[in-house]
Amino acid sequence: MKRWLVAVLTAVMCFGAGCTNNGEEQPQVEVVKTAEEIRQDTIQETIDSMGVEEKLGQLLMADFRNNADGSGMTALRKDVAEKIESYHLGGVILFAENLDTLEQTQRLTSDFQKVAEIPLFIGIDEEGGLVSRLNKSNIPHEDMPSPGQMKEPNEAEAAGRSIGETLASMGVNVDFAPIADVNTNPENPVIGIRSYSDNPQKAGEMACAFIKGLQGAGVSGAVKHFPGHGDTTTDSHYGEVFVTHDMERLKTVEFVPFAKAIEEGVDLVMIGHIKTPNATSDDLPATLSGQSIGLLRDELNYDGVTVTDAMNMQAITQHYGAGESAVMSVLAGIDIVLMPADLDEAYQALLDATKEGRISEGRLDESLHRILGLKYDKGLLK
Repeated sequence: MKRWLVAVLTAVMCFGAGCTNNGEEQPQVEVVKTAEEIRQDTIQETIDSMGVEEKLGQLLMADFRNNADGSGMTALRKDVAEKIESYHLGGVILFAENLDTLEQTQRLTSDFQKVAEIPLFIGIDEEGGLVSRLNKSNIPHEDMPSPGQMKEPNEAEAAGRSIGETLASMGVNVDFAPIADVNTNPENPVIGIRSYSDNPQKAGEMACAFIKGLQGAGVSGAVKHFPGHGDTTTDSHYGEVFVTHDMERLKTVEFVPFAKAIEEGVDLVMIGHIKTPNATSDDLPATLSGQSIGLLRDELNYDGVTVTDAMNMQAITQHYGAGESAVMSVLAGIDIVLMPADLDEAYQALLDATKEGRISEGRLDESLHRILGLKYDKGLLK
């Protein structure tokens, strides 16, 4: 054999065995990954293992409030379990109808998780005071004043901690709170004392304190309702909502509490069905507006999970179908579509949009990196 070929073969064998120039075997150097490398590898491996249908499911968070006879669904029904499995849902939201006792709720959330391929976000609206699902249940919990009745940040932090501890014991891992809306309009029919203050700095400080208590107890907060629901005259549950301020005003008032919450490290931002005709030009509610989501990402430098307000509100259902609104929200940059008016229609529309090329798989992966990243950080993704 020619000498050059022998040299090449020897070099290859030594490379694989860890040889020195003398042909002596050396121990292999173990490559130790950092925690962040392990995190990123786990997320990417999970995404790579998923089909388009599974990816779409992670972007949906559904409600299952009632049984066919109108009673509250307090135990997991077979058909609901089948929907969670067949649609590969990423999350569910609970309402008062789902809650009775602590033990019953623990069984329900445990059963939800057992049928999910990837552990679920299980959410609830628990602001304390005026908006409370716990108050209608038999679950032991601390009674809270409404946010607007609190005076100092330590009160808000204590409320967040108490609520977080109760929710965590129930198996709930996301709270759609706190309110970051600035209560600047006394005629507002939906915010009022749900807001911490009519002063943007104070509203931000109080919201941050609540987040600190809540997330310190292991429950993710979702600050709401970006770009700000405080200065509106209508309720998005019942129709279109407008905030007519320009960008200068939004940056100095409405955005301030959200910016503070993002600095505090809030896990999610809820987007409201709010039109801002003097700040965006697409004539769309923020939940369907790429321009509005762009303001959150670019102006406030938020790179975490975005979630819509409930998509079964009339601000959406009166003007956009359950399927098309889900597609529009994903195209706008939303990560989680909450409570589509028709889950079957929303899922099928999203699936059709990916097959037609309207929604790229790369767009889905952007949201999956954020969703699975948060699930990893909260110990849900192994």
